[in-house]
Amino acid sequence: AERRAAVESGAGWRERSRGSKRCVQMCDTTQPPKKRLIGSLPGDPNAKKYKVTVRDPAKGVTHTVDVPEDRYIWHEMEAQGYDVPASCRHGCCTTCAVRIAEGTVQQDEALGLLKEMREAGYALLCVSYPRSEIDCTLQEPDEVYDKQFGASFEKGGKEWGGVFLDED
Repeated sequence: AERRAAVESGAGWRERSRGSKRCVQMCDTTQPPKKRLIGSLPGDPNAKKYKVTVRDPAKGVTHTVDVPEDRYIWHEMEAQGYDVPASCRHGCCTTCAVRIAEGTVQQDEALGLLKEMREAGYALLCVSYPRSEIDCTLQEPDEVYDKQFGASFEKGGKEWGGVFLDED
């Protein structure tokens, strides 16, 4: 009865597969499924593009590239041949951290960046979608990591009472 009422109202049931499991979900079949952003892969060729300027003080270079709104900045820069530092490429470390001088990004997957750091203008290029023109500067290696965690790790908690093994 629920399926019949749903179909008559314009909604319907859509089958989906997830690996070896199949499920049926209630959804509005009059509308196409929502498009998920997968920023590491090329997206819509007609997506709006934003100019992103990344300054690298360690190398003394500035890179300017057009990045589609549905692509992570770091992945688009890599695809265009730019050498931008990264380690995990999943938003868990701070190797690709930048300080944004102008512009905004969407970085929902930036697990390696505390909320306070994001609010202070820091971003991780490997999981950041441009939402406007961007002007940013790469940070020194470990600078963002130290700002987030250095003080708390230095304080420690308990003293480790382990035995040091001799190296042979």
